[in-house]
Amino acid sequence: MRHLLLKSLLCVAVPLAGLAVQAQTRHTFCNPLDVVVGNERAVRGGEPVVIIYDNDYFLFVSHRRGYWYSPDFRNWTYVDAPGYPAGVVSVVEMDGKLIGCSMNNRNVYRAIDPRKGEWEKIGELSSDRYGDANMFVDDDGRLYMYFGWSQIMPFQVVELDKTTFKEKGEPKPLFWSDIKNHGFEVRKPEDVIYSIFNGRRDYGPEELPWIEGPYMIKHNGKYYLQYAAIGLEFISYSHGIYVSDSPMGPFTYSEHNPLTFKTSGFQVGAGHGSTFHDKKGNLWTICMIPAQYGEGGRGSELAIYPTAVDAQGVMYSNTALGDYPQYYPDERKVGGVDNYVNWKLLSVNKKAMVSSTFENYAPSQALDEDFKTCWVAATGDKGEFFTVDLGAQASINAVQINWDHIGAARAGGGMGGFGGMGGMGGARPQQAQTEQLYQCYEVFVSNDNSNWTRIISKPQNMMELKHDYNELEKPVNARYVKVVNVATYDNAKFSIKDLRVFGTTSKMKTQKVTKFMAVRNPEDRREANVIWEPVAGADGYVIRYGIEKNKLYNSYIVYGKNQLYMHSMNTKPEYYFDVEAFTSGLPVYSENPRETIGLGAELQIAKRGGGGNAGYAQGAGTRYIMLKENVNEYWFDDIDAGTWTLSHSYGPVLWSGQLTEAQVISDEANPKPTVTSKLTLLGEGTKTTGTLEMQVIPGKEKARIRIVVSK
Repeated sequence: MRHLLLKSLLCVAVPLAGLAVQAQTRHTFCNPLDVVVGNERAVRGGEPVVIIYDNDYFLFVSHRRGYWYSPDFRNWTYVDAPGYPAGVVSVVEMDGKLIGCSMNNRNVYRAIDPRKGEWEKIGELSSDRYGDANMFVDDDGRLYMYFGWSQIMPFQVVELDKTTFKEKGEPKPLFWSDIKNHGFEVRKPEDVIYSIFNGRRDYGPEELPWIEGPYMIKHNGKYYLQYAAIGLEFISYSHGIYVSDSPMGPFTYSEHNPLTFKTSGFQVGAGHGSTFHDKKGNLWTICMIPAQYGEGGRGSELAIYPTAVDAQGVMYSNTALGDYPQYYPDERKVGGVDNYVNWKLLSVNKKAMVSSTFENYAPSQALDEDFKTCWVAATGDKGEFFTVDLGAQASINAVQINWDHIGAARAGGGMGGFGGMGGMGGARPQQAQTEQLYQCYEVFVSNDNSNWTRIISKPQNMMELKHDYNELEKPVNARYVKVVNVATYDNAKFSIKDLRVFGTTSKMKTQKVTKFMAVRNPEDRREANVIWEPVAGADGYVIRYGIEKNKLYNSYIVYGKNQLYMHSMNTKPEYYFDVEAFTSGLPVYSENPRETIGLGAELQIAKRGGGGNAGYAQGAGTRYIMLKENVNEYWFDDIDAGTWTLSHSYGPVLWSGQLTEAQVISDEANPKPTVTSKLTLLGEGTKTTGTLEMQVIPGKEKARIRIVVSK
């Protein structure tokens, strides 16, 4: 038995090979969630199941012979369980004991002592074809099996004998997918994050969805059968609900669906999980979400959302701010789904300043609320840094650093493959646990970008936290936040998907947008376009919609634009909409592309072997620079003797000539230019603004060519 940090779901480190427990008690967590066992690589968070047993929360994920338990949803203990079924599991309490089975496996197991990892086989099922098996024990003690995992087969249910676990009668079909009427079930190619076909074929305009992950929960006498659609590789991976008065049905589709659906913001996707009651009676839905890490790495992680059932029996969740900080279960209010802390995202689309940048991994990509993009430094060396300017002083409560792993020798990051294939073995040896370090770093804050105070220090980080959420013990007031590299691992470059700073200001607010229009597609009622009048200073917008005016249970979050295309509606009902603008009250930063990307004039230098069009000379030694605003000097290095051509890329020649050994070699400490040339006049419209000039500066082994903008 070992301890774990389920981060960010758990924000207090439990003892790890002799390390002391942190004294601070955290109140909040933030999706996405890491699942970490000791010093192992981060664990794949697939097909999660949470139940309360013997006054503890138990968390089970797929493809692992082990699980966790916790008294408070903060401090978790990991249990190695060699006799536990693993695979895509179902676990339920029956007659005071935990019993479990696994997808497409006949064996049924019972926990002798779940906290010690002791399980025993107690029977066999009638079939080994229970796709995504889900056992459910009703209040009267009767046992049922729900199953379904297919594009064409239905969800089914059958009652099982509690002693033999054999079927009592024939399985009963319950429902299939219905993409003609359920917009969120549609697989659209624009929603694909990564293809599972590896180039074998493209996704069609619409395809039958995978309907999978049945999970039954009973609440106030109603049976809520949860299902997942449409596939992990889509940002629109989600949950729906069917409802019945009987465990065997018939089941009625909830027109308020989807239950969990999140296609916008930093964290997306919300499928194949479970809905459970916490110790206060509140409902939660824990979901499997898509992940992308490193160059080609992909897999799944976890997210959890507050869920509730209204007075009319409608089950719904709150996912609009699903990747913002929210309270732990013991601090959540009873009833409803309003569980989010009143902290704004202070860092979105703000100005970034960095130590260096590798290729096209621009700094702005670490502040864009897109988990598929990232900023990357030129190296993984100590001292590489990323700074965000919030624009004004703010009170900072939490910092979430979402790491990437570009250039790593182990690109996938150990999160496991798509669909649970690979990477999910048992515990790592203790020696590996004490030696492996992961992303090591420090975080500083400042009000003047010169004098810095350290607020987070992890120079010996022994947990692979891809979504490192740090709730500060006390808020700090600052304008600048800097993340400084101490060491990467796997020889990766210092890489950040998104730096997310949460806090408050005296000017933050939300307000209704009164001028907006929602236009439903008359040819496809699953689709609509929403457009609204922009609100000055808004950081983003929450678009809520639903089939009743006072039940706008579905939502999107939008940054940086004032329109939304959606295809998540059900065909039959009419819909109502609401648009809400929110702002941190900090100055809005508008990136100047001329400064951050360039003016658009790219210069190319190439060594020629003779012949051909000089303006198109290229080779292994061809190099490029981009002229940028307010940068007056550029350099081309490693220039040796030979014929060189300086030109626009694929454009006119600015200079071409033969450089001799005498022109490129010099022993002088401060050599003078051996070649100078006026390349062109510069200007705007009819006005001349300067001159572009070239100088060849010799060196001890090779020369450098200096490009100067003179004004």
